[in-house]
Order: sequence, then structure tokens, then C-alpha cells
Amino acid sequence: MAQEIKKWWENRVLRSVDNLKLWRDNPRLDPSSQPVRVRDFVEELISDVNDKQDFIELITSIANRGFVSFDPIVVWQNEDDKNFYVAEGNRRVMALKLLRNPEKAPMTIRRAVSKLSKLIDRDTIEKIKVCVSPSYDDARWYILQRHSNASNQIRWQRLQQQRYIITVYDSVDQDIDMTIELTGFKRASIIEALRYVKIRDIATRQEVTSYLSIEEREQVYSHRINMTVLERWFGNSQVREAWHIEFSDVGVVINANLNDFYAAYAKFLKLMLNKNNELGIVVNTRTIDSHFQQIFEYLPKIRQASAEDQDEVAVTPPTANPPENEPKGDDKTGSDQDLNGQGREPEDLKPTLKGNPTRGQLTDEYHEIKVRSYKIRALFNELQKLPLRKYPNVSAASIRIFLELSVDEFINNCELQQDVAKRAKRLYNEVTLSQKLSILRGDLIGDKEADKIIDQLLHNSNDFSLNTLNEYVHGTKVHKIERQFLNRFWDMLLPFFSILIGLKEI
Repeated sequence: MAQEIKKWWENRVLRSVDNLKLWRDNPRLDPSSQPVRVRDFVEELISDVNDKQDFIELITSIANRGFVSFDPIVVWQNEDDKNFYVAEGNRRVMALKLLRNPEKAPMTIRRAVSKLSKLIDRDTIEKIKVCVSPSYDDARWYILQRHSNASNQIRWQRLQQQRYIITVYDSVDQDIDMTIELTGFKRASIIEALRYVKIRDIATRQEVTSYLSIEEREQVYSHRINMTVLERWFGNSQVREAWHIEFSDVGVVINANLNDFYAAYAKFLKLMLNKNNELGIVVNTRTIDSHFQQIFEYLPKIRQASAEDQDEVAVTPPTANPPENEPKGDDKTGSDQDLNGQGREPEDLKPTLKGNPTRGQLTDEYHEIKVRSYKIRALFNELQKLPLRKYPNVSAASIRIFLELSVDEFINNCELQQDVAKRAKRLYNEVTLSQKLSILRGDLIGDKEADKIIDQLLHNSNDFSLNTLNEYVHGTKVHKIERQFLNRFWDMLLPFFSILIGLKEI
């Protein structure tokens, strides 16, 4: 009788808990968070109050009863760094890592974790049995089987599932047909994910959240936000026409005056998130149908964007002026008159640009650098003026160029050329940027924050990686060039530029 061949998900092998790597693209996590340490992953996971309670209960259960893996933990081996990454079971692996090393827990739960860790013999959870997927693609298939709507397992929230669809979509160079083949989702579901995740992400922008209370912001940031309500509202053709929104097969285009749009969107969110709101109607999928006109007429009118608006920086709405108290006419904050400097001092714009992921340029006139290199100074001055909306590809490639020039400037100023060449075992001009960063890390750079940023850059699976920057210059993919993504990439590099070329705020 022929021996039955086990499928990979039926076979389990022992792996060290400490050596397992957590998955940064886990849909349960905010994709903009870019966690590095175990503590970072856990902080992101427990940012929602309900998720925090569930996680504590999971740790308590393991501490009291031991670890029993009825549901398999699935990992795959990364071809580049040979580490095993957790595709399925990240929460459980986080819990095990904290029980073995309570000092890695965030301060908000460290006391509880330390107490629970004393209830379990840490040696019993040193290694656990996992299913090793042959590849990331196979692991992705397993995840989709487990978390799709057809599965009987605990499902992701709708936003989490939609984010995962987008992750797959990006991984196949934004090919919808290939995404359909890999995920099994219909074309309509993929297009909906591309549209409505973008709409929800707009809700997290500072220009919108500055109108909201702390409690309302937490609900907007949470993956538990009711996506079906957003889909019902923005799926209405009357809303899209009045709010100047265009749907395409690959997302959403907002043709509205952005300040008007942010104010109206914020007011809609207030109705949606509060049962006892000013309108007196609980906004949900049912009431959007039954009381649509009443809700629609209650919200502020939105003007269409003018030609000049297309290239303007979207001004953050002032926290002190929520939508219902917003000034009218020429006095409105963010009007063309204000942006042109009449009635507003340039200094007033400063706080709206700093750290704003939707700003119009990578950097601004409120930052300066101190370098001798004319090339770096000239490029920096041009980046202060280059509109991201018009020139995203040029801006993306410029980040890569600016980074290498800055690294070379630091090495030259510190007279480290010979040291770098010696460690790389080649002429300095033949040393790649990746090698330069690896060599600088540690004693040569002498800064923990810089080391952390270098680690992120050298980890190819990161969004904010040197691999992504290289794709801008040498690759064929046209993705990750959204204004918000590029601004966040630049902001991640700011502490590093501060060390390399003395970049600072003035």
C-alpha cells in the first residue's frame, strides 16, 4: 500500500519562538505603522481597546493552561534573509514572545505580562510546532482560505480583508486579473477594496481628524470602523456628484475643493460615529436609505476644485473651528486668498506642513541643511518647490538620489572613505549604497536612531526600504508613488538626514 503523502499544512515541525519573525504586512496592523521591534507590533495590535482585552485574555490562557495549537501556526521562509515569518498566528506568537521576555511588552500591559509570565515554565514554550509553507504565495493561499467570507474560521474585519486584497494587488504589479486568480475574489470586490480603503484612509488624515474628538479619532483609526456605512454613503451617485468624486477601476479621484471636502467628510463621520448626534438620526446603512435626503442636506456643500487648487497644499482645518463653526466666504480658512498670503502670515502655515503626509512637497522652507555640496543644496531647494501631485515619479527617484548623496557627504566629511573601502574589500567608488549603510551601522554612525533607520532600509520586505528606492530608479514597477506614501518615507528618513547633513527645522 502506497504511503500517503502529507500536504504541507498537515505537517508540523518545531521552530524557536524567539527566532520567528512577525509579519509586518499583517492586515490586522495599520500599514503605515511600520513596526520593527516586538513591542512595536504589540502596541499596534492593542491600539483598539477591545483588541487589547482579547490579547490579554490570550496571554492569560496560555499562562494558565500552556500553549495548545489546535489551530496551526503557518510560517514561510524568506528567500533573502532566510528567516521564518509568521503568516498565520501572529497574535499567538506575540503572546509567546512576551511570556518568554516580559520586558519587551509595551508599558501599558507590561505589569500584567510580567505577572502572568511567572505562571508558566518558559522552557515549555521555547519551541512550538508550526506548518512551514513552501513559499509566501502558498502561505497567502492558506490565509485567504482561512479568512475569506466562505471560511468557517474567525474572519478579519472588512477593512482588514480589503487591505489584504490590496497587498496581493500590489505584489503582482497591480494586475487585477492576477489578483483574481490568486485570491479567488471577484473583480468587483477587488475594485471596491481599491476604492473604499482609499476613502477610509482619507478619514485618517490630519485635515479630517482635527475636526474630531479623541474618541472619534480612535474609532476612525481602528480597523473596526464600519466600512459598510462608508460604502453605502460614497456608493451613492448623488453623493459622488455633489462631492465631486470620481470612481475608477483603480481607486478614487477627489475633484473637490479639499478644505470643503475634509469639512463635510468630518461632519459625516461625526454623524456616523455618534448615536446622540446633532441631526438626531443614527447614521447606518438602513438610515442612509430611509433618511438620505435629510442627511445629505444637513452636510456642508462642497465646491469643485479650481485649476489652482490641484497643485495647492491642502491646509489642515483648525481644531478650534469644527465644521459647524467654520467661517464663511472670504474668511474661510484655507481659501485662495489665505493661501496667497493675504490675511494669513506665512508662519501660520508652518504647523500644517510639518509631519503632514498629504503636504504638497517632500520638504518646505521651514527646514534647512548645512552642507558644502552644491549638488545636495540645489536638490534640496528644488524638492522644496517640486509638487508631488504633478511629479510623483521624479520625487520618488529624488529620495533615492538624495539619500546616496547625503551618505557620501557624511563619509567624506568624517574622512571614512578608506575605512569603508577596507571593510567592503573594494575601491570606494565600487561600494554600493547598501554596503555603505551596512558598514556605517554601529560604531561609525554612532547613533541608535540612525541604526534603526538603516535596519529598516536594509530589510527588503519593508515598504520603506532601500529596495523600494532602487525600484524607483532601476525597476519597471510603477507603484508606491502616492503622495502620502512618499511623504511618510521622507519623514522616516528625517532623523537620519539630521545626522548625515545637519537637516533641521528652522
